[in-house]
Amino acid sequence: MVATADFPQADRLTQVGKVAEAIFQGHHSDDKIEDFIGLDSGGRQGRYYRQAAVVLGLITNHQNYSALTPTGDAYAAIANPALRLDFLAQRLVDTPVFHHALQYILATSPNEAQLKAWFLKFYPGAASTAGRRYRTLVAYVDDAKLVQYAKGVYKLSKYSGSVLKVPASPAVPVVKPLLPSTPPAVPPASNGVGIVKVDIDWQKMERANLLHWKLVDAKSSFLAARGATPFDNVHIDLFAELKKEFIIYEMKSVNDESTNLLSQVRKAVSQLYEYRFIYARPDAKLCIVTNQGVSKENEWLLSYLEKDRSIAYEWTEDFVDFNSHPQSKGLTGVFAP
Repeated sequence: MVATADFPQADRLTQVGKVAEAIFQGHHSDDKIEDFIGLDSGGRQGRYYRQAAVVLGLITNHQNYSALTPTGDAYAAIANPALRLDFLAQRLVDTPVFHHALQYILATSPNEAQLKAWFLKFYPGAASTAGRRYRTLVAYVDDAKLVQYAKGVYKLSKYSGSVLKVPASPAVPVVKPLLPSTPPAVPPASNGVGIVKVDIDWQKMERANLLHWKLVDAKSSFLAARGATPFDNVHIDLFAELKKEFIIYEMKSVNDESTNLLSQVRKAVSQLYEYRFIYARPDAKLCIVTNQGVSKENEWLLSYLEKDRSIAYEWTEDFVDFNSHPQSKGLTGVFAP
């Protein structure tokens, strides 16, 4: 259920990104943030933009002192303006208010009147402010190049996979989550040993990575095309069920030289086993997805994963088509590319 606080009041998306820049450079209060982004309203606009940055998950705020989240740190580290804008687009897709709006646009290709009527019904606050919040929403998705308006209708421009992806949470009543949003204190079949601690902050930093996010988006599109609903939750990158088969994916970005391939695969193996255990799904198929194939010198890794660990390895280089070796195809069943 969304609240009025989930709807940004600040006008321009790129200025919201500048809030993270301001904090990165040591400006933590509303008035200092406002000065940095070039506004002058006695701190009022600073508060609006700060609140928008909180909504997008870039910062936290306590008693007028703002600090960067791991996601905000990742944004501030990006120098290229186009990549920064793409990062903000991804944050919008993953933010509940915009996620719902983009789902509606993807499903219906509405005209302007239809989109506004949907929003006015969706907005939980006063009718007197709904129009302003609607204009902000349209400005953000336009700035982020998430939608295009042509021939009188709005259409989604990119990231349809992530828009189709459903957060597994009780807050989404349309579908019954396949996994709980948080693990039980003592999962079934765990022999009372409790859950394995998962480093959520590290996961958030990993998910902020542009390559990682695009891997999730591409695989979500793949699953949707197969007729499976892509799900995620606070722990798991992606999971789905199709024809009584269940799969858990862990996405890992690999650098151009593949120097981090082994360390990324080791993390993925550990995470996949933990997830299968803490969610008590011993039947789950397990799959690592990266943005690069495995070189000849590292082919032993495929043998280890597929034959010894029963974990499939898939990769994509264009974020559209996925590749895997025959052994991995057998391990992923109906989900094989």
